[in-house]
Amino acid sequence: LFDQNLSLTAGDMYKGEHLVQTPDGRQYTATLHDPEAGRGHCDCPDYRTNRLGTCKHLLFASQALRRKKGFAKQVARETFPYVDLYWDSIHQRPALFHEGREPAFLTPEVLALFDDQGVLTAQDPADLLPLLDKLGRPKQLRIDPEVLHRIDLACQDRQLAEIAARQALPEPDLALPLYPYQRQGMAFAACKTAALIGDEMGLGKTPQAIATALVKKEIFGFGKVLVITLASLKEQWRREIERFSREKALVIGGPAPQRQAQYATDDSLFKITNYEAVLRDTLAIARYKPDLVILDEAQRIKNFNTKTAAAVKQIPRAHSLVLTGTPLENKLEDVYAIVQFLDPHLLAPLWRFAAEHFMLSRKARGRIAGYRNLDKLHARLKPLVIRRKKDEVLQDLPEQVVNNYFIDLHVKQQRLHAGYAQSLMPLLNKKFLTPMDLRHIQELLLRMRQACNATYLIDRKTHISPKLDELTQIIDEVAVQNRRKMVIFSEWTTMTFLIARKLSRAGVKFVELSGKIPVNKRQALIDEFSSNPECLVFLSTDAGGTGLNLQAADCVVNFEPPWNPARLNQRIGRVNRIGQKSRCINVINLIAKNSIEEKMLAGLQLKTDLFEAVFDGGADTVHFSREKRAELLNRLREMMQEEPIAPVSDNVPEEIPDDTPHFLNPEVLGAEPQPLDVTTLIVDDPVKRVDNMTMAHGLEARVPFLDHELVEL
Repeated sequence: LFDQNLSLTAGDMYKGEHLVQTPDGRQYTATLHDPEAGRGHCDCPDYRTNRLGTCKHLLFASQALRRKKGFAKQVARETFPYVDLYWDSIHQRPALFHEGREPAFLTPEVLALFDDQGVLTAQDPADLLPLLDKLGRPKQLRIDPEVLHRIDLACQDRQLAEIAARQALPEPDLALPLYPYQRQGMAFAACKTAALIGDEMGLGKTPQAIATALVKKEIFGFGKVLVITLASLKEQWRREIERFSREKALVIGGPAPQRQAQYATDDSLFKITNYEAVLRDTLAIARYKPDLVILDEAQRIKNFNTKTAAAVKQIPRAHSLVLTGTPLENKLEDVYAIVQFLDPHLLAPLWRFAAEHFMLSRKARGRIAGYRNLDKLHARLKPLVIRRKKDEVLQDLPEQVVNNYFIDLHVKQQRLHAGYAQSLMPLLNKKFLTPMDLRHIQELLLRMRQACNATYLIDRKTHISPKLDELTQIIDEVAVQNRRKMVIFSEWTTMTFLIARKLSRAGVKFVELSGKIPVNKRQALIDEFSSNPECLVFLSTDAGGTGLNLQAADCVVNFEPPWNPARLNQRIGRVNRIGQKSRCINVINLIAKNSIEEKMLAGLQLKTDLFEAVFDGGADTVHFSREKRAELLNRLREMMQEEPIAPVSDNVPEEIPDDTPHFLNPEVLGAEPQPLDVTTLIVDDPVKRVDNMTMAHGLEARVPFLDHELVEL
């Protein structure tokens, strides 16, 4: 303990209060009932929840005092100076401690409420409230603030239960109606200080959270709601709030003074920030004092021991709401971390939680081999958690649920995107466009869209793709965690190559389709995807957008939104068609923020016929009437206005060559291994993955696999 650089400021008596300071400046009050044995209580979080009846601050104070000269004789002469009503860590209830003559207010009636160890016999701390009202505040009585806090929490729970039982909830002022199961989720969370909505992805947890906040506003008068989510979802939250409600929503951003002002002066009901920003804005958020904190995508916080997680847990708040689509039984470490935010007392301490539910490996020390007593855990979480799966609420769902994920571009992507925009503007401002100008416009727009996906599509050197990082999380939640099949579309084979490599490294089995696969062999891929329960992902270019039936999937991810609305409908139509087992399809669009993709999504896209004529390829010569050309230019100018400027790269590599090896499935296709046949590479073995995009034509080649073994093709 002395090696931890704790310091002690001793009180006037050994029996009583002492101040212990940690190396980072935090101070805790250690109250010693028995200084020699180190018994007493502390106001640190560890003591309150560890159920051990001690902590390092109590032990350190006791050790430091015992070193003092005449310690034993002085302790023997002292009498604890007051009646201490404190929080007993072991029994998790209020307890009473006193020495010497009993003061007058400790009547037999009062003492009868406590057992021989001084612990309150009633299970509910709120049962102590009538006694405190009767006693008043005698000078000799000191009440631990933790006792008052627990009594307050218990009284809140009673009052909320009474409100929920005796009255119907007020109708939230929503612009769009909720589905029945969403209303159930709102009702579940509205009259609780802490709740978790754990519905499967695509069931609309965000509208439920918005409605819950509005109901809490009516019942409790809440005026400050803080939403903490991923940086890529902040804009999505703002749009959803404004779509579902009539309230204002502010996305916190900008330099530190601007963010502080936004918390201090803006009157929007909803303020939206991201996890990383919470740590930077701790003081501003503490001054803001939100009434309700909504924690979105909480499963993304892998380690709640980080500084960011600690900052999130310390936010002062009246109520808490957590949204996560990851099944709670998959990783109990994450469950514990999330519940610590909602109710730090429910599953604490960690050592007891681990002893009850973790099965540790005997061979590998410290490795978790499995979980047990999950029925007990579900029973403890039942008052806190509501979770519905898609197949449970299909009758309530529409034909399609569309989610747009807005993702920030990396600075290098921004630079590339802006550079192409700079080259594009002079062409758009020309009075007359030649066929060559139209081709140049086509190429620049293509490069801008590719820059939104990944820098590798542009320079073949760097591998920067925030979209790919986001897709990895979506795959984990939809396919890995919930075992749902999904189809991922991208226009470019280079991009499907990068996605395939990501899937391979994650050990997710998939099949891939591109224009290189003969039509007569495509059904084999579909059959593998449909019949093999372990094959979770169908990865496809737009070659799979027509003529295929992929009803085994119920989730479509568009890695980039196609500019042609008809092509988008074709993609979704491969899944959402007659024979689909699920009556609701989830469509996820990944959109780069502040880019040509976002402008297109906002309704500024070209008409389909114009796009097909100019930007979907086709004849080398395109003929326009004067009106059509004017419409084309006006729409493009509107789309490109206020585009940032940056230097454009002259190095524009070609699309991935046709002879580049792909992650295709030879067993399914039934192809014989041949040196340069892209249909001969393995896809459902998570280890043997080609990780090299070059192959000498006509020569036998060696390509390194992910495990760095070499295989002869």
